[in-house]
Amino acid sequence: MSETKSHFKIKNGEIEIEYEGLVEDVNQRYKEALDWLTSTTTITQEKKVSKEKGNKFEKEEKRGGAQKSIFSPKIDELINEGFFKLPNRKKLADVLKALQEKGLPVKGKDKAILIALKRRLGKTLKGTKTGDEWNFWTE
Repeated sequence: MSETKSHFKIKNGEIEIEYEGLVEDVNQRYKEALDWLTSTTTITQEKKVSKEKGNKFEKEEKRGGAQKSIFSPKIDELINEGFFKLPNRKKLADVLKALQEKGLPVKGKDKAILIALKRRLGKTLKGTKTGDEWNFWTE
């Protein structure tokens, strides 16, 4: 009668564990070896394991990412609709309100929207700064 034999090999960095024997004994030794390896893993080894599980760790570690412009197209829409036409000059608060009505999240985005408006100065918009406030218009 032949007995069923099995073997395993675990390699983690410079550590390598290999065992061959009867199936029940191999299963027990494999569990012990795996427990020992997971208890002695370092931070870099944990990162490697996390990356293998669908790049979850890599996503957490990145900051930012590709930025998609959401304000610029809507500002262009406002310009095309005649929102900035004279006789009324529009302040930043007016633009924020109009963008919010278009469904954009404007809370805390004042600076980004102001920068997007300033990029259009001399091209499609005109503007002046009086004190601390900007006014924008088209003719």
